[in-house]
Parts: sequence; structure tokens; C-alpha cells
Amino acid sequence: MAINLPANWANSTPKAFYDIFALEGGQKKLPSDVRLMGGCAAAYLLAQIGLHLLNHGFGAALLFGLASAGLLLATTFVVLRAYKQSELIERTITALAATGALIAIVSILLHFVFAAALPPPLPSARLIGFLLFPIAAWKVFAFAYIFRHASLRIVPAFVFATLLVLAEYWIFASLIK
Repeated sequence: MAINLPANWANSTPKAFYDIFALEGGQKKLPSDVRLMGGCAAAYLLAQIGLHLLNHGFGAALLFGLASAGLLLATTFVVLRAYKQSELIERTITALAATGALIAIVSILLHFVFAAALPPPLPSARLIGFLLFPIAAWKVFAFAYIFRHASLRIVPAFVFATLLVLAEYWIFASLIK
């Protein structure tokens, strides 16, 4: 039985997000909307707080989420202004925040799966962190893909994406406890 999607699905915002998540399309198909960007940034902030709550208290998780979201917004704004792509700032932040939120939610779900599959006393934060390392690699590639679609060349896109993920996963996560 075939699934028939509505005719307007091909040009819809959910389809644009699906294409970004699947690394099949860029953020240029997203609407340039401040409310959508704010909603995605809020989702990213909440997902980062939830991710950090797995191992730390609420104050540290809130600080981690704010630092991660602030770094994502500020870095994207500065990088795209430097590359003279100001018209893509809203769409790129929207795409990065939505993708980062999705990856954080997947990481949270996998954290629970690994914790259930590896009962105490075996699961430690280090073991689960090691098992979730591919999530960090996924985030680097997804962010680099989005930066690449913002007209950055391949090397700068990977550098900025890697620096964002490194700052978030290893610098912020180790400093904010």
C-alpha cells in the first residue's frame, strides 16, 4: 500500500527540517522567521539542559544549556557575518538549533537505553560517554553540512562545527559541574 502525501508536503517546513536532518537539503528551504528561530533555539536550550541533567544538578545543567545555546547563536552570527552571508543567519541558526535539539534528544534516549542494557555497577559516565561518542561525530558532520549550505567552504565548515562541538562536549561539560 502506497503512502500518499499531500501535494504541499514537498515545500513545507517539516519537509525542509526532514531534509536537513537526513543531510539531503539545506536551510535555504526554511522560512526566514524569527519566531521559528526562537522556538528552535528554545528547543536546543531545553534539550541541552536535559542532556546535562543526566549527570549533574539543575543549576549546572541550566548553565550548560545557556552556554551551549549562547555559543551556538553567537558563533553562527559572527561566522556568517564574516562570510557576508547575513541573509542566512536566521535560517542557519534555525537549522543548527533544530538539528542540535534532535541530536540531544537522541543522545538522552540512548543514554537511557545504555543505562538499562548495562545495569549497575557497570554503567559509569565514562563508559556511556564512550558509547555515545558517535553522537558527537554525528553532530560535527550535521553542523558542518549546515555550515556548508551557508556558503562556507568544506574546511572552514568542519573547523567551525568541530570547534562548536568540542567547546560544548569537552570544555563546557567539564567546566560546568
